Amino acid sequence: MEEPLTHEYGEVRIPFRLWEALYHTLLTERERETKCFLVCQSLEMGDSTVFLVRELVPLREEDYEERSSARVVTRPEFVHALLQRCANEGLSLLEAHSHPWGGNARFSQVDHRSDLQKFQTTEVIPPPFRHGTLVFGSDMSFEGHLWDYTNREVVPIVRIKVLGEPYQIRYATNFAMPSLESALRTLYDRQVRALGDQGQTILSRLSVAIVGAGGMGSQAAMALTHLGVGHLTLIDPDRLEMSNLNRVVGALWFQAERRQPKVEALARHLNRVRPPSDWGVEPLPIDVREPLALAHLLSADVIVGAVDSAVVRHYLNLVAVCGLVPYLDAGVGVRAEGGQLREGGGQVQVILPGETACLTCVGHLVKQSVQEQLTPQQRAMSVARGYIQGEPVANPQVVFLNGVVANLLVWELVKLCTGCHAVQPYVYYNLLEQKAFPVDAPRNPDCFVCGDSNSLLGMGLVGIEGYQRRAEKSAPARIPPPRSSKAEPTTPALPKKKKRGRARRGK
Repeated sequence: MEEPLTHEYGEVRIPFRLWEALYHTLLTERERETKCFLVCQSLEMGDSTVFLVRELVPLREEDYEERSSARVVTRPEFVHALLQRCANEGLSLLEAHSHPWGGNARFSQVDHRSDLQKFQTTEVIPPPFRHGTLVFGSDMSFEGHLWDYTNREVVPIVRIKVLGEPYQIRYATNFAMPSLESALRTLYDRQVRALGDQGQTILSRLSVAIVGAGGMGSQAAMALTHLGVGHLTLIDPDRLEMSNLNRVVGALWFQAERRQPKVEALARHLNRVRPPSDWGVEPLPIDVREPLALAHLLSADVIVGAVDSAVVRHYLNLVAVCGLVPYLDAGVGVRAEGGQLREGGGQVQVILPGETACLTCVGHLVKQSVQEQLTPQQRAMSVARGYIQGEPVANPQVVFLNGVVANLLVWELVKLCTGCHAVQPYVYYNLLEQKAFPVDAPRNPDCFVCGDSNSLLGMGLVGIEGYQRRAEKSAPARIPPPRSSKAEPTTPALPKKKKRGRARRGK
């Protein structure tokens, strides 16, 4: 029986390279318990706290006060130095130790008593400090908890998201991911035959934020709905026009006449694909850079970008890297002369923060970003010549190209989340030659956005708002001044809604 999470709970997001380091640190030695610390940024997401892991701090033998097969204690001066650093730098701390003799890891009674004492001691450190603990078994099963300051109680850390290939969402020992319901198994029988019960279960638990509900975004949303993805949030402020009807799937004539918001029309259509009791497509007809949209992006399991604007795409890239959320970006383009297609194609890029190249690493949007910052006179000339996508000019747009590229994106998402096949981080599709092929797009370890050191990787709101403030200061005068900043950034709480992806407490 599924038990809802009625109070605050925790989540951990960690790049794969740090997950590997955690595994080797804790489980290289199997005769004694081992301990390490994870330095994090914390995200407050309504009823959940997210630990964004930025660094692993191992212990030397001299850093232990006591270490055996049943007990591990760190020297107080070592812990004090870490806590002092967290307080000074606005960071949070996770303590992790091993029970290396078996799986289905659980805290011992000694762990519970010790952690409660530590939590009560460290709650005097002012926010944004958060303190949590994890215990791992020999199979990297885990149990975790953190301190709820409001109710002054220990609450569970429910899941760990490992940003690798495949993208893993691992549930704590006390919270099992339920097996696929019989009704869903019947509904998606043909997909279960291809992806298996586990693959379909993973898709049914996913929460995906799709930015852009135009020609390509609507196709991607349609495919993900038919695949049975658990929850879709559609984000786009635009309204339907008659010229959209040639490529926006699900849009109707009367909706374009009334200029309905694209996301509302699309959500209404897609929800009818699902059982009446399970409408999991949520429209959000606002600019993606508004605070409410940001909260949805940061709480999603995956972000999908299907927008023309290079500025918005770089913003989504920034949010994904700072929030440790996988981001799949896609774009298309067509050139025609005298009614004849001359060139056409599109690309799909999988941004797995800390593992694959981000948009800044690739740099293929630099020219478009520059064009979007032109003076009004220069911009008008570029628009008239059809050089800037996303402007209200008669640029070529065809539904079949959108459909191919959107489904290439969906295929990469399925591979990433289910592990059914290797992911291609960057794929290009040539329309006229009807070929899709991978493109070499290596990650830059020195990238200032997603690099291995001194970057925005896992910086949460501190990174997002800090980057935006710097950008606003260097922008032309026509850009509105930055809003007044608080001492510490806070994420707007998500509205309460029915959650399809609740974890189930084990017996």
